[in-house]
Amino acid sequence: MGETYALSVAKGNLMEKVNNVLISAKDVFKEYKVGRSTLRVLNGITLEVAKGERLIVVGPSGAGKSTLLHILGLLDTPTSGKVFYKGEDLGQLSPGRQAETRNRHFGFVFQFYHLLPDFIALENVMLPRLISPGAGWSTMKKEGREKAMELLRCVGLTDRAHHRPDQLSGGERQRVAFARALMNDPDVLFCDEPTGNLDSENARGIWELIVRLNETNQQTFVIITHDEHFAGMGTRTVGITDGRIVE
Repeated sequence: MGETYALSVAKGNLMEKVNNVLISAKDVFKEYKVGRSTLRVLNGITLEVAKGERLIVVGPSGAGKSTLLHILGLLDTPTSGKVFYKGEDLGQLSPGRQAETRNRHFGFVFQFYHLLPDFIALENVMLPRLISPGAGWSTMKKEGREKAMELLRCVGLTDRAHHRPDQLSGGERQRVAFARALMNDPDVLFCDEPTGNLDSENARGIWELIVRLNETNQQTFVIITHDEHFAGMGTRTVGITDGRIVE
């Protein structure tokens, strides 16, 4: 009886752990051809990201941090190895299904914002909804505008909704980028040096926003940073050295 109960509990804990894994990499290598040479950037990465986790990835320049993030987020493909999202092998999906997964389930925030310069903040935030497959353009535009305004309110930029990026400060642009990343209610937000271009005050504001979004919405974050001061604000931190994970 006792052994049966213990076995049942062990199996339950194992299943809970397995079901809690949102995205994972299994023995991922990434190589690039440089002239006649081969440059290996990732060297057998295996990593699991749990639902609701705030994972910080640190390491020296050139260690492979951004490459790993791009592969996990379907912005790049591994030379070998597999990446799974909710247990599904992303490498087996068609290009169209990969694009749909990226749009519906992943959000991205980059160091250099990547806002469209001719679009106002509201339009930049709306973009992920407007390019989503599904409803017609008029429906998408109406729903997208309402959702975008709500997100701008959440990041404190309602009064800047009709300003172009060149009319916004660096901190404001990054908050617009976060609002855009949240537009389709993604399961995972991938952030590549999200405070790398900001002063310390604006950087702290962005990190406070990350923590609030993570704790309030239970959204999963994978964040690359070189800033050791903020590296401790994750729920878990891993390092990359020479293309390998160091925990």
